[in-house]
Amino acid sequence: MSTSLTTTKQRKFRRNRDAIRRAQIVQAIPAYTINGDPLLNEAEAAAYLSLSPATLSRWRSTHPDRLAFVKVGGWAVRYRRSVLDSHLNANTVTDGRGVRK
Repeated sequence: MSTSLTTTKQRKFRRNRDAIRRAQIVQAIPAYTINGDPLLNEAEAAAYLSLSPATLSRWRSTHPDRLAFVKVGGWAVRYRRSVLDSHLNANTVTDGRGVRK
């Protein structure tokens, strides 16, 4: 009985150790970049813009010229951070236009 407990503890230890190693490897991988401009997936881009991923999906289908995107592998959608920054800059209100009172 004691040997089975030992092997169970050893297996749990190895599993945890391997999970920590995988997490360290993933953290070491740089983000996808094109000429130093990182590509963000839909969830990351939505969080960056403070929108929901459903909003970005809707914009892609109804307003394809609103926010440029990249298709990777034919189905994966990515957004360049510079495009997201330019979208934010273009839609920033600084003179009171569009503010309801």
